[in-house]
This record gives sequence, C-alpha cells and structure tokens, in this order.
Amino acid sequence: MTIKLPKLDLIYFKMRAFTEAIQMQLCYGKIPYNYHFPWDYFDKPWHEVKKEEGFGQLPLLVINDEKRVWQSGSIMRYTATLAKTLPENLEERGIVDAIFESSQELFQPLNATINFRVGEDYEVFKKSILDDFRPRLFYFNKFLENDQSGPFFLGKSPYYCDFGTYHQFSLIRVLDNTIFDDFSSVKLFMTAVENLKAISEYISSRPELIGVGREPKLLIGGKAVSTGIKPD
Repeated sequence: MTIKLPKLDLIYFKMRAFTEAIQMQLCYGKIPYNYHFPWDYFDKPWHEVKKEEGFGQLPLLVINDEKRVWQSGSIMRYTATLAKTLPENLEERGIVDAIFESSQELFQPLNATINFRVGEDYEVFKKSILDDFRPRLFYFNKFLENDQSGPFFLGKSPYYCDFGTYHQFSLIRVLDNTIFDDFSSVKLFMTAVENLKAISEYISSRPELIGVGREPKLLIGGKAVSTGIKPD
C-alpha cells in the first residue's frame, strides 16, 4: 500500500546550519520537500511574522500548509519517521537520540563561527572550538570502534543521529581538515555518509559556502550572497 506523504515546506535563513542534517535525511529517505527563505515564503520580513509562527523560531517545518513544527531536533525526529531512519528497537532508539543530542551540543558556537565570524574573531573562536572538540571526539570514535558492525553508529544503515553528527563533523573539518587523521573509525564514518548516493547528490547540489573566516557567502544560482537572516 502506498502511503501518501505530507507536503513539507522547510523555512530557514541563508546559512549552512540547523537545516543541513534535516535536508540530508529527507533526501536519503526520498521525501519531497521545498526549502524557502522566510522573506520568500511569507512575502514579508521575518521580524514582521515571527510572533505569529510557532515560538518565533527558525527553522520551521510547515506540514500540509497548516501544522507547524519548530526546533531543529523536533523537526529531525519528525522527519525521521518519514525517512525511516529510526530503529525498531526501543532501547536502540534511546541510544540514537543520545548520540544525536551529543552531536547537537557542538552547534554553538560552531555554526555561528563558520557562517559569520571573520578575522581575529574567527581565529579566536576556531581555537576555542577545536580545543573543546578534541576530547569529545574520543568518545564518538570509541563508540564507533566498539560497534564492529559499522560503519554507522548502530550498524550498516544510517539513522538520524548519523546525519546530525555528520553535519557537525563536516563543519569541524572546515576549521581543521586534519582533525580526524588519527581517528580511523570517524574517517570511515564520514566517508560512508558521503558515499550514500542521496547524500552525495545533495552535497554536490547545495549552495557552496565560500570565504569562511574572511567574508562568508553562499553561491546561490551562480551568485555569491552574504550569509545571514536578511535578503541581500
């Protein structure tokens, strides 16, 4: 029996941050969705409509032009049910969520540093992030090493924690592209995610992020536009 999928509209700003793992998961699950900047979707500046939407936060997922889900973790778990990236076993679901939440602790100030900070400010935050991340990396690598069924966190198939972790690690790699050299299980994990056909296609088609640390911009439709929460 064919299940009718909901119409999904994902709304967020011009940056590589809270919606990346969500979009990877949707692409992996072959779930159609539309991505919008808020000023395009609402046809007015975000600050004029935010009090009317959810808790005034983005990203926002609009389901069938009616229901609203905010908070990136909540959107990730909702879309995981559609993409079938949840384990059937209840205990394993708890583990998947724990890994996902551990990866989300890296979001700030990592995402803001990659997308906005420049010059000396960027260098200061870069050092702080890498110093904080290296002890955490040990635990992610250890978990992957202990589960010999790999290459993903819970075996041969990715779950939503894999996409959440991959996004954060991919940004860390922008700060230091050698940071995983001594962590073979993490390197194998990163390669495994990137070798998923749907993820490879998504990565190659998404707007390229350029000028990190100097003048961050996204290449959208062949045009370099500033990252941010307002239209150019």
